[in-house]
Amino acid sequence: MAQAPGESVPSSSAPLFFQQRFLPMWTALSFGTFADNILRQSLLIGIPAGVITVPFVADADDAIPFIGALLPAAILLFSSISGQLADKYETSTMFRRTKFVEVLLMIAAALAFISDMGGLVIASLFLMGAQSAFFSPVRVGAMPKYLRTNELVRGNGLCNAGLFTFILLGYVVGGYLIVQEGGGMAVGAALIGASLIGWIAALNTPFAAANDPDLKISFNGFAQTAAMFRLAQQTPGVAPPLLGVAVFFLLSTAVTVTVPLYGRDSLISDPLVWTALNGLFAIGAGLGAIGAAALAKGRSGLGYSAAAIFAGGVMSFAAYFLTPYVAGEPGAPLRVGDLVSTPGGLALALVFIATAAFSGVYIAPLQAAIQRRARRETRARIMAASIFANAAFAIVGSLSVLAITRSGADPRLAFLCVGAMMMAIGGIMAYRRRTLPDGLYDEELASPG
Repeated sequence: MAQAPGESVPSSSAPLFFQQRFLPMWTALSFGTFADNILRQSLLIGIPAGVITVPFVADADDAIPFIGALLPAAILLFSSISGQLADKYETSTMFRRTKFVEVLLMIAAALAFISDMGGLVIASLFLMGAQSAFFSPVRVGAMPKYLRTNELVRGNGLCNAGLFTFILLGYVVGGYLIVQEGGGMAVGAALIGASLIGWIAALNTPFAAANDPDLKISFNGFAQTAAMFRLAQQTPGVAPPLLGVAVFFLLSTAVTVTVPLYGRDSLISDPLVWTALNGLFAIGAGLGAIGAAALAKGRSGLGYSAAAIFAGGVMSFAAYFLTPYVAGEPGAPLRVGDLVSTPGGLALALVFIATAAFSGVYIAPLQAAIQRRARRETRARIMAASIFANAAFAIVGSLSVLAITRSGADPRLAFLCVGAMMMAIGGIMAYRRRTLPDGLYDEELASPG
């Protein structure tokens, strides 16, 4: 049965993207993502490039996996309380408060960049992860309030498209600015500007009633985390897509953290190529998210999801085998122009885009499945469980890169491992679709009523 948009939020005749029930939320998400990734990419590019000094670490390369794990680690720590708050309090109020805190944190990060205090920049990244832990359950829990059931795949696709587009912009802006003269000042200005835009957008999010205003907040993190996962496990059809989304974060984090090392050691390229490669992933993921929104129309999209993750695995294998034919040489590193001016470079660029595009098609239907299957009164806590799982798997993905930094292995081996896992996921999903009852997949979604 279709639900009214927003459960209290009126619809309009304008396209969904431009309606108040969607655009302010999308803008707050997108510019928060932009700020996060300027900060993160400035560190991931600045450290191996020798621009940012990391205290207390003998080998700066070893800091990269830990920095990649900071955001998800903070989310892991705070998800149990954040899910409760998102269920207890009115949605637009939570949007405004979380985004205002982001502005304060980005001001602190900007001062750290300007003062050339690498340790404080790293601490700021951790604190931004904590802010994301409180913002994310509000945003994902708000979508079933603001959108109809049959709009959820489209809404998630559009949000993911914005997410990956602004990840790309964050990669480009952060990676480019940090290696320029006066880069710390420029990065700081970008951080403050992006956070202000997100906060202003949050001021315009519509009212949406709390899911459970009488909920008693518990600060026992272990007990509440266990309770969140019990809710997810006990809600029919929620656990499998929740796990599927978490595995996506493991794989995507492992790849994005590996890319600077892959670009330096496997491709023998300059720092702008490292940024461009992560940018290609973001372009592809955005295109895939838009594709998921277009393909799903009136259906769950889970069939497309299974096919896409398998195809993404094939593309990841292709990246591994193409690399030696594209790599530069010591003293003559590969440059950005080579990615579009040579057949091998162009082929590698297209493979990167295709891998991420298939991943974008994969994830949106899974996110929508969790949202529509979760019960209203426990939805934000179930979404917080999903966010917790995403963070935990992302930490594993990031720290897995230590296998490369500590062993001296060729970083391109990561593409073989990721490709094998993606193809296995596709096979498991195909098997489940053949063996489980059709009703579990709620394949035909309700139309507007």
